[in-house]
Amino acid sequence: MNLNTIKNIGLLFLMLLLASCNKYARKNYPQFVSKPESYKHINSCYSADIQNLDDIPIDVKNNVISYLKNRLGNDNFQKLEFDHANVLSNRLTDIETIKTKDNISALLGEEDKRSDCDTISAFPIYSVVYQLKNPEIGIEKIGLNVMIDNNGKTIKDIEFPRAEFVDIIIPIDSVHSELIRRKIPSKNLTIELWFDKKTESLFWSTNTVVRKGSIAGPSCFPEIDYHFKMNAITGKITTYTFETHEDYFAERY
Repeated sequence: MNLNTIKNIGLLFLMLLLASCNKYARKNYPQFVSKPESYKHINSCYSADIQNLDDIPIDVKNNVISYLKNRLGNDNFQKLEFDHANVLSNRLTDIETIKTKDNISALLGEEDKRSDCDTISAFPIYSVVYQLKNPEIGIEKIGLNVMIDNNGKTIKDIEFPRAEFVDIIIPIDSVHSELIRRKIPSKNLTIELWFDKKTESLFWSTNTVVRKGSIAGPSCFPEIDYHFKMNAITGKITTYTFETHEDYFAERY
């Protein structure tokens, strides 16, 4: 075997080695994730979208702000961006009266009318969604949805850890380290961020799409390999098993 042949074999081996290592390269894993907002179902007869926070009655707006400051702490509250709001009601409200009283330009359209309204809730109910961004730990944005009724009572808490735990959320890079340790390839891998109501913690979830789906479409019965989930506060790692898949989906929705 001549010198050139040995060099070529060595070069080929190096290329294969690099290609193999590339499957576990930290940079190839998802660097940012998002968590969508989650709604509580309220059986209202009328609803309307609000795109401007100033269109919400001032007392309701103050209640929302006060709640979020206490819930997240002032520093994290400053990172919030208002996204949108919904107003839910059990009756059609006089638009002109609301314009005069609370400066709401559009509210409670008849096109969203439904039957069998909730008779217990103190309508109108305001469902307000904010976005929290924390790219330093790999979070592109987290949707935070709070609901407050007409009496100022919070009827839906945001799905987010308590203020005292916010600053100790484990970054996504720790997930990358565990993926590399387990030699899980980056191809078709997804990292998701969800909220566990039982522990009041966020958790990182990892899975790989093995097969996209049936002939009916890529989203129909995809084959997914669930790897592990990591508590984003304690760092505890749980490996998915067939028995825990039902709990996994229950936590997500």
